[in-house]
Amino acid sequence: MIPRVHLYTVCWDEADMLGFFFRHYDPWVERYVVYDDGSTDGSLDILRAHPRVELRRFDRVEAESFVLSHKAMQDEAWKESRESADWIVVTAIDEHLHLGAGRPMAPYLAEQARAGVTLLPALGFDMNHPTMPDDCGLLVERVTRGRPRPAFNKLSLFRPRAIRETGFGPGRHAAAPIGDLRLPERDAVMLWHYKHLGFERNAAREASQAERLGRVDVASGFGQHYLWSRERLRGFWDEMERDAADLSAPGFAPEGACARPLWWEERPGMIRAGTRPPRAPVPASVLERPTVSVLIKAHEHAPYMRQSIDSVLDQSFADVEIVVTDDASTDGTAEILRGYDDPRIRLAVQPRNLGISATMNATVARARGRYLAILNSDDFALPGRLARQAAFLDANPDVSLVFGLPRVVDEGGAPAAPFNDFLRPLAFPDFSRRTWLRSFFYEGNSLCAPAAMIRREAYAAAGLYDPRLTNLQDLDMWVRMVAAGHAIHVLPEEVTAFRQRAGHANMSAPRPDTRLRTGFEFTKILRHFAALDPEAFEEAFGEDLPEGPFADAPVADRLAALAARDTRIACLNFAVEHAYASARDADGYDRLRAVSGVADALGLEAIATRDHVLACVREELAERELRLESVAADLAEARQALSGRDARSERLAADLAGARQALAGCDIRLERLATDLAAAEERSVRAAAQAAERGQRLAEHEAALARAGDESIRRAAEHLRVEADLRAGLAEALAERDGMRRSLSWRSTAILRRLGRAVGRRAR
Repeated sequence: MIPRVHLYTVCWDEADMLGFFFRHYDPWVERYVVYDDGSTDGSLDILRAHPRVELRRFDRVEAESFVLSHKAMQDEAWKESRESADWIVVTAIDEHLHLGAGRPMAPYLAEQARAGVTLLPALGFDMNHPTMPDDCGLLVERVTRGRPRPAFNKLSLFRPRAIRETGFGPGRHAAAPIGDLRLPERDAVMLWHYKHLGFERNAAREASQAERLGRVDVASGFGQHYLWSRERLRGFWDEMERDAADLSAPGFAPEGACARPLWWEERPGMIRAGTRPPRAPVPASVLERPTVSVLIKAHEHAPYMRQSIDSVLDQSFADVEIVVTDDASTDGTAEILRGYDDPRIRLAVQPRNLGISATMNATVARARGRYLAILNSDDFALPGRLARQAAFLDANPDVSLVFGLPRVVDEGGAPAAPFNDFLRPLAFPDFSRRTWLRSFFYEGNSLCAPAAMIRREAYAAAGLYDPRLTNLQDLDMWVRMVAAGHAIHVLPEEVTAFRQRAGHANMSAPRPDTRLRTGFEFTKILRHFAALDPEAFEEAFGEDLPEGPFADAPVADRLAALAARDTRIACLNFAVEHAYASARDADGYDRLRAVSGVADALGLEAIATRDHVLACVREELAERELRLESVAADLAEARQALSGRDARSERLAADLAGARQALAGCDIRLERLATDLAAAEERSVRAAAQAAERGQRLAEHEAALARAGDESIRRAAEHLRVEADLRAGLAEALAERDGMRRSLSWRSTAILRRLGRAVGRRAR
C-alpha cells in the first residue's frame, strides 16, 4: 500500500530552490499545501504550474510576529489532513528529508506504519556549497558536504491520526508532541538543510528576511541570526566550511554522526517500536477494587489477542483490571490469555458459544471497577486512553459515557477507510439528550463501542444487553442509557485502534446478513423511543409531529405517527405494528386500516416498482434480442459480400504488388537520374562560377585596356602637337634659311664658310 503523504510549508521568494524541492519530494508526496508570504521572484508561477500544489496566502495571525504566525500555521494547518493522509510532512523549502544511499521513502513509510510507528524525527545536518547550483538533478546527490546541527533535529514526519498536537517551538527547532508517540526502532531519516548555498546569496537573503521580522520577533529574540553583521555571518560561514564533511562518503552513519542529545530521547512518554515501558508492580488495592475494568469479549481472535491485552497492560494508567470472557473459541485464544502472568487479567471461558450480547452481559457482571471500558479482542487501546477517559469522568460527574474516536486500521494495522462515519458527533451542536435521541432515531449509531468508558451506574439503570440483538445491541444500549438520563460526551481524539477485518468479517461490516438484521433490529429499538417520558419525547421530536389529534396522544401513538411519515421500512413497519397492537375499538380499527393502506411496511410498493422495472427491462431486452438477430443476419450477409470482396482484394493486392515492383524499378531509375542531375547541376554551378570569374577578369582587363587606350590617345595627341610644333619650327627655319641664302651677305660669305668647314675636317 503506497502511503498518502501531505506536505505543508511556507514559501517566500524560493524560485531558485523550488525545482530542487519538487524533484526531491514528488516521488512520495501526494499533496502540497503551500502558504506564500508575498513572493515576487517568480515563485508563484512555479507553484501554480504544479498539479499537486494547493496554494494559499500566508496570513500573520500575530500581526507583529512573523515567527509566531509561522508557528501557528505549522501547529494547526496539517490537522485538516487527519482523515485523508497517512503521513504529514511539515518542512521548509530548503529542507530535504531523506534516507540516504538512494533509498526510496514511500516503502520505508509503509514499513514504519506497519510497525506502529507514529512519528519520525529527523537527524539534522546543515549543508553548504560555495555557489548556488544550476537548477537540475537532486541536491542530495549534488551537494553532500555538511555538518550536524542540533537545531535541525526536527519533528517533520508524523501520523496525523496518532498525534493530537505537535507543539512546535519558534522555527520548528523544538517540539512537544501529544498523542500516541511511537518512534522507529532506530533513527534513519535525515534532514539536510540547504540554506547555505553561496555566501553572497545567503547574506542577501538573511538581510531581506531581517526586514520581515515583526516588533514582537525582535523583542523576543526570534530570528536573531537574520540580524547578524556581514562579518559575523562570514565567520560562521568559514567555520561551517571548515567543519563540513562529505555525508555521502562510504561508511557514513547518520545515527552516529548526528548532534546529540536528541530531544525525542529525552521526552517522557515516547517509546521505540517493538519495545515496552517497564510495568509497575500492581498494588493490592487495584486487585481488590480497581478504578477501571476493561471489558473484552473474545471469540476466535487468537491472531489479535496478544496485541489487545498488551495495549492495556502498557497503559500509563495502572489502576485497572482486564475482564475477559472467551466465547468458546477453538483457535487457542484462551491458551494465549492463560499464558499471561498478570493478576489483573481475569479470564472466564464459556463452554458454548452464546453470542455477542450474552457474552457482554457475563463480562459486565464480573467487572468490579467504577468505570467500565469496552475493548474488542481484535482491537487495541492507544497509549493514554484509560488515563484521559478516567480523568474526564472524574472531572465531569454529570457525564456517564465518554467516547473517543477510533483509529480505523486494516488486518495488518495500517490505516483504512472507515465504513461508518464516526466523526459525525463532532459536528453536533451539543451533546444534549435531545441531540442524541434525534441522532439515534434519524441516523442510527455513530458511536464506536470499543472507544467507550461508562460509569457502572449507567449499566445498572439500563439493564442487560438484549441477547436477541446481534448488530444493534450497542445502539439499543445507548438509547436506553440516554432515556434513563445518562449523558454522553465524545472526545475529539483517537483512543482505540478499530480493526476492520478483510472480507467484511466484522459483525458491523456492510454485508447482506448484517443489513437484513439491522433493518429488523431497528424496529425493536423503536420501542425504547415509544417508552420515553412525554417531556423527553416532546423535547426531542415535538417539532417534527404534524398538527392535529396527536398533540395530547400517548408517546407511543405520537412515535407511530412520526414513523408513518418516514420512508424507512423499519419505521413504517413499526407504525403498522403499533396500530395493530393498539387497535381496541372502531376508531382503532379505522386507524389501522388507514395506516396499513398507506404505509408500505413490507416494501411491497418498492417490490412492485422493481418488478415493473424488471418487466420493462425484460421487454426491452427481448426487443434488443430481435434487433440483434436482424443485425446478425445483416452481418452474415455483409460477411458473404466481404468474402467476394476479399477475393477481388487479393487480385488487386497482387496487381498492386506488381505495380509496386514496377514502381520500385522506376524509383531506382529516378534515383539514378536524380544523382546524374545533381552531378550535372554541380558541374553547372562550377562552370557558372568559373564563367563569372572569367567575366570578372575580362571586365578588369577591358577596364585596363580602356585606361591604357586613353593614355595612348593622350600621348599620341601630345606627339602630334610636338610634331606640329617641330614642323612649324622647321618650316620657319627653312624659310629663314632660304631667305638668308637669298640675301647678299650670305652669298658674300660663302667662301668663308667653306674654308671653315675644310679647316674643321682637317682638325678632326
